[in-house]
Amino acid sequence: MSIPLQQWLARQPYTQITDSDRYYTQLANRIYTLVKTSPLKHWPNDESVKSLCCDITGYFADILSGTGLWAAFLSHHRSLYGRTLPFFHTENYYDEEVNRDDVRVLLWYLLCTHDTLHEVLSPLDNDLIETTDRIYDLLESEYETAPDSPLLQEFCLPELNETDDPDARYRFAEWLFWDSFLLGPSNRSLARQLLHEVHGKPYSDKEKLNQLDKLRRESLYTLPAGPLALFAHEWVSLLWQHTFPEEPEGPKELHPYYLQFTQSTGGAPIKYIATYAELDRFLTQEMQWGETKGGHLPHLARKKNFVLYVTPYKGMLIASEVAQCINDPANPCYNPEQARREAVSLLTYPGRCPIDLLIYLCSHDLLTDACFADGDHRLVTDNWDFIARCLLQDYYRAV
Repeated sequence: MSIPLQQWLARQPYTQITDSDRYYTQLANRIYTLVKTSPLKHWPNDESVKSLCCDITGYFADILSGTGLWAAFLSHHRSLYGRTLPFFHTENYYDEEVNRDDVRVLLWYLLCTHDTLHEVLSPLDNDLIETTDRIYDLLESEYETAPDSPLLQEFCLPELNETDDPDARYRFAEWLFWDSFLLGPSNRSLARQLLHEVHGKPYSDKEKLNQLDKLRRESLYTLPAGPLALFAHEWVSLLWQHTFPEEPEGPKELHPYYLQFTQSTGGAPIKYIATYAELDRFLTQEMQWGETKGGHLPHLARKKNFVLYVTPYKGMLIASEVAQCINDPANPCYNPEQARREAVSLLTYPGRCPIDLLIYLCSHDLLTDACFADGDHRLVTDNWDFIARCLLQDYYRAV
């Protein structure tokens, strides 16, 4: 088999081998055959194909075993957006069963997590749809006879666990974050990065293991994961408590930049500036920062197409090389041709656009040119927040 049993087992939260694991390994190999002969040609290497097949099989095992990972994703997506899934109208959707649109969304998400890809495919890409339909037909044909996974149920189901035990919650969160089909794909690049970082240090083998464990633990506590960019404790809460812990908000004071900025713009929280010279003049005169040798923010001296955005409590942010993408009557830098090529990258390229600004732009329908290669602007307009969560991850949660 192209995908050995141990590769499937390495993703599971247990080490025993059961008949269901043998079945799921065989199913992963059947999916592998379908993917390798599909019209999709976006794979950098064979290992990434095998990884994807194990993740799709993980989805199938989750549905059959009722362990709730996909159900938690659906539940929170519904609470955020008022509909079952992104991109597709799910009129005949069956909870707790395998659905064609599930597989379409899942495959799109898995493709997006491969950091070697340079272009984000449209969820409606013809080759992607054809491939997912082949996979769905296979899973549907196996649905009535496929076994569940009792060891997965034993590990995941809240009624079979001490959910108030911090150690049990940590073990569950650790598996979710690094190895589950739902969160693991968004962290595989990070896992390789941490491993490379540790092995590049002059540590003993024991020190390397300890350092790697420390870095992985820090990541688990500080980084979001999965298609909704939730933190591990939030996923655990969805699965085991079904509520998020409340985060108390401290008192807020109006930021002084907010008043100064809005006074200079006639109340608008956003301003577009074409050149660095204009930017420096605005900061010096309108923001009253005063003259300074070499200009303010000299690291931006070679940049252009600036957007300044101010919020009442955070102050002012400055983004460069993005104003050309923003279709605002007040924006003299808007370039429709560039916007058609680049606007979607504000949603898909981490760090290209600060998230506070991105939310403002999309909420006010100012990224009208943002689209995938299929040219469907409405698809992005209707799903921009999900796309940003899924692809920006910790940059999205930096709000």
